[in-house]
Amino acid sequence: MATAKDVAIGSWEAACLMGVHWTQAGRMSQKGLLTKRTLKSPIVSDPERTFAIYSRRECEENFADYEQKMRDGGTGRRERTAVGERIAMLKKLASLEQHIAYDDAISTGEAGEILGVHFSFPPRMAQAGKIAGRVLHNGRNNRSRCWIFSRASCIANAAEAGRLEAAGRKRGRKRRRA
Repeated sequence: MATAKDVAIGSWEAACLMGVHWTQAGRMSQKGLLTKRTLKSPIVSDPERTFAIYSRRECEENFADYEQKMRDGGTGRRERTAVGERIAMLKKLASLEQHIAYDDAISTGEAGEILGVHFSFPPRMAQAGKIAGRVLHNGRNNRSRCWIFSRASCIANAAEAGRLEAAGRKRGRKRRRA
């Protein structure tokens, strides 16, 4: 499936697209087979906590290479064990309302800093349609709430809030300015 832009996906989503075990996306990035970006957690008590996002385009290319090798006689290794997960993940990603570009994706903490709000507020803003954001799907933990947001949409919202505050027409609390 060709995408108009390179979309950011989570580690579970990447593994499903490539047909590999959920731990393999991280290992593949350590070997230099995939590019990953690490986003920081906004939790002050655990600043070392991070999560990774991957390029959907690279995952699709990796799977296409795998399929070609299989058609040409195999890879010399075992077949990928989770290829059956691929179709369901393609459908899930196609049904998403928000497709955030890989280079534009930021974490909840970064979104809060740009917007001048507490890190718990950007998910509510995304649900209200004020900024672009989505939860990364994780089949191991359906309660997982790793959000990614579009930096461009956060910057645009912060600029609009600044204009409204200057005009005295912004509703709600004043935002922190960087």
